[in-house]
Amino acid sequence: MIIRAYAVPHPPIILPEIGRGEEEKIKKTTISFRRMAEEIEALSPDTIVLSSPHAPFYADAFFIAGGEKMEGDMRAFGAFNVRESVSLDAEFSQTLEQKLSQKHIPAALMLAGRKGLDHGSFIPIRFLHEHFKAYRLVLLGLSLLPATTHREVGQAVAEVARQLERKTVYIASGDLSHVLKSGGPYGFKKEGPEFDEEIIRIFETGDFDALFRFDPAFEEKAAECGLRSFQIMAGALEGDTITPELYSYEGTFGVGYAVASFTPQ
Repeated sequence: MIIRAYAVPHPPIILPEIGRGEEEKIKKTTISFRRMAEEIEALSPDTIVLSSPHAPFYADAFFIAGGEKMEGDMRAFGAFNVRESVSLDAEFSQTLEQKLSQKHIPAALMLAGRKGLDHGSFIPIRFLHEHFKAYRLVLLGLSLLPATTHREVGQAVAEVARQLERKTVYIASGDLSHVLKSGGPYGFKKEGPEFDEEIIRIFETGDFDALFRFDPAFEEKAAECGLRSFQIMAGALEGDTITPELYSYEGTFGVGYAVASFTPQ
């Protein structure tokens, strides 16, 4: 069963080895990550299912990490000695691939390759490992398939968690808009703050249906990152009464970073 879900960002600059002091400008996000890690330690889940926009991405299928173990580092961001490794829940991943096949949803259960853990996975795992390592990971990628299909993938995740009697936490990794400020990585567009405002409202209220009402043209202008990841999470929690809580939101660098939790009752 899904015992809790989290939406988190994945800014490499939040790690001191990369930020070199700049991470202090998003201290609220750091505090929220550590709160999440402490809570997951207390929950002591068997499995963590994590969806990342930067895991292998296919237009018409969903990546599921295969094998028994994954490793990763932050060398792409200049931090050559920042590394993590995690054990995978191979049974969960294989069962999920079979469940998606039954639903006629294409999925690719395969090794992640030389790159290993992408930074969308690495950042939350780095904070989690400060407190808790006694779990196994299921790593999912996103696709260009419809939003409703992402929801169905989340439903399948919940079905497998129940079938295998796994106490499971879901982590949806995803930044919000990248066009919040003229000095940000992609400049400013009015759709950026509008998108973030709506996502924050959804995270505060648990109105997950609204995640499926965005116009694709608006999504593109907002330069969002995490919407599909959040849609899978919504599917995993579907049918449950949810208690939502927004831990923090920051847009310091022109990119929206939100941390929220969702607890099924």
